[in-house]
Amino acid sequence: MLRWLAHSGVQLESEKRQRHIAKDILGENLEAEIAPFCFSRPSCDDEIRAAAYSYTPSLIQKVTKLIDENESAGTLTWHNGVIPDTEVWVKLGGDKGGGAFKMNFQIVNTNSPNSIHSTCVFACFEAQDTIANFH
Repeated sequence: MLRWLAHSGVQLESEKRQRHIAKDILGENLEAEIAPFCFSRPSCDDEIRAAAYSYTPSLIQKVTKLIDENESAGTLTWHNGVIPDTEVWVKLGGDKGGGAFKMNFQIVNTNSPNSIHSTCVFACFEAQDTIANFH
């Protein structure tokens, strides 16, 4: 398959680069693959190229694990009743920088929910942050 794509003019990220993204940005318990992404070109039609994509296979499992870890550590808070005591709030976000787009979540029920230490990246790809690429 890779040879056919290369012969057809599709540029491919190396497996080494794919593993680098997976290890350095996302950590453990993730999967990585080469996927098609849309790249805009000035004064031309968009171009579809293969690029590295790494992600956590189960977002629910990852969020649940982080909530359990915070609960065990006694670091969950309901911010003096702002958050109902029967709820845990999770905030989703994204950041483009360093050549990659990273999707992340934060458990709001912590003392510093916007801290980099409270942010967990669950997916990353080296392409533009466009609606087509989010699909």
